[in-house]
Amino acid sequence: MEVSIPVWVYGLDSIMYFVASIIGFLLTFYFYRIYALSSQKKHQYVYLAFLILSLGFSVLTVSSLYGYIRFITCEGVCSLQSLDLAFSFEDFSYLTYFGFSLTAYVMLIFAYLDENIKFSKLFVVLFLIYLVFIAGFLTIKRDFRVWYAYSEYFHLTSLIMMIFVLFRTFVNYNSEKSASSFLVMFS
Repeated sequence: MEVSIPVWVYGLDSIMYFVASIIGFLLTFYFYRIYALSSQKKHQYVYLAFLILSLGFSVLTVSSLYGYIRFITCEGVCSLQSLDLAFSFEDFSYLTYFGFSLTAYVMLIFAYLDENIKFSKLFVVLFLIYLVFIAGFLTIKRDFRVWYAYSEYFHLTSLIMMIFVLFRTFVNYNSEKSASSFLVMFS
């Protein structure tokens, strides 16, 4: 694997991922307390979403720290290929993060669905076709940096999912017109 960024960026990434995971775990604790008090399913979904997202950031912290330590201690040509030539530890950690993040975003969507609205079977089928299409397209692309090849599709999928959550918070603010609903929408 070629490194086209300064090695110290791996250290900075490690710190930022660590801070994000700590903030996520603090929010997880807060949302768990809310769920324990209310016992509402939507609070459980938010609690689980932040727990899963924090675990994803923890995986990125370990991977980035491993890359940083590996590159500052090596001499000559350095490589992170620890699993095989085509799939590295970094690939595994990014794919794990992608999976955790998408799962967390699905949990947030469940939290913002009205209780009387059920997920449309058509939506689920279309979303699965979308994911299969992406996986099939990537096998044609044959990019050996797996995490890089999936990155643009992951961000597109995340954006689509988070637009729904943003829309629901906007609708909630328009119906409630309270300071707390504004802060939720703004965040």
